[in-house]
Amino acid sequence: MRVAVSGCGIAGTAVSHLLATSGHDVTIFEQAAQCQAIGAGIMLQPSGQAVLNRLGILDSIARKSAKLEGIEAFLLSGRPLIELEYGALGEQQFAYGVHRGLLFQQLLTLCETSGVCVQTSTQVCDFGDKGNNVHVIDQHGTQHGPFDFLIAADGARSRLRTPARINSRTVEYDYAAIWATGPCSHIDHRLHQVIDGTNRLVGLLPIGEGQCSFFWGLRADAYDALVQQGLPAWKQDVIGMCPHAAELLDSIESFRQMTFAGYRHVRMKCWSRNKIVFLGDAAHPSSPHLGQGVNLALEDAACFADALNDTQDFQQAAARYQKLRQRKVRYYQSLTRMLTPFFQSDIPLSAACRNLGLPWFPKVPWIRRRMLQTLSGLQNGWF
Repeated sequence: MRVAVSGCGIAGTAVSHLLATSGHDVTIFEQAAQCQAIGAGIMLQPSGQAVLNRLGILDSIARKSAKLEGIEAFLLSGRPLIELEYGALGEQQFAYGVHRGLLFQQLLTLCETSGVCVQTSTQVCDFGDKGNNVHVIDQHGTQHGPFDFLIAADGARSRLRTPARINSRTVEYDYAAIWATGPCSHIDHRLHQVIDGTNRLVGLLPIGEGQCSFFWGLRADAYDALVQQGLPAWKQDVIGMCPHAAELLDSIESFRQMTFAGYRHVRMKCWSRNKIVFLGDAAHPSSPHLGQGVNLALEDAACFADALNDTQDFQQAAARYQKLRQRKVRYYQSLTRMLTPFFQSDIPLSAACRNLGLPWFPKVPWIRRRMLQTLSGLQNGWF
């Protein structure tokens, strides 16, 4: 089949390679002039590792990444808020801290070797159905095609939801984060976070080769004031909360070296219509507090590619993909939506409830196991 993919990100490159190796003619349309990953570090959970192992790139990524044994979060007072060890699920359970650019480059290389065509500087804004075919329409009104179907993998702010006429509900979060990457020799083998109430959050994620991914949570509308305040004052605030971040912050000389990103939650009634199907963040974006975005995107790509190989029919494949993925995705979306106010919100009572209850949850074996399964990307639904 002739396949158009909107978006050269993690979901887009993964599904493009899988479809191309099955004999399909795949073209990726990317709005940027050059394909590159945006962001800093990610947590590659066991669920995502399984997909990369299938693609044959897990070992090469693991060699350059940090093996994570668990996660930890502390209050400003130093009191532990949560400590979870992957080993409680089994000796072979762990995550990897991975630089997003490393993962993206490996996936892009797979696309190149499997014959995927990548067309840059082309933003897919619309599409049109003509009989059994679909044409994609770029920002200049130029039509490309025909294709048998279109995959929307253009991220949380997908432009294709409106022309697809799929009912959806969008929630824009008031909070956001600043992301950066730099040297950090003090944190190794675990995600380290420090939390102050529900409006200050700092984290360090080891990503291999002596590097960490740093994130700082803040209100989205406070970013401009933060920049005006100046870098030295902000660094002092961060180090006051998390002294381990000092080494990394020394390498940052301007706010322009960091990435500012907001959050949004979109729930779509369905993920396909006529000749278009949505994957990854284009289908189900949420806040990053459970760290599942990349893992869910990889699973989406593998699931849809398998469904198409099994059915050889787009409509049947899209229906099977949603049937197989919906329960798990809805679980992670709902849980993330429920948990976010306890870590970033304007509700002080949320912090009090969190600080009182969260440390006790892992002490109950059944709850601890469920928490670890969720963290690992292995939980397939509420029950």
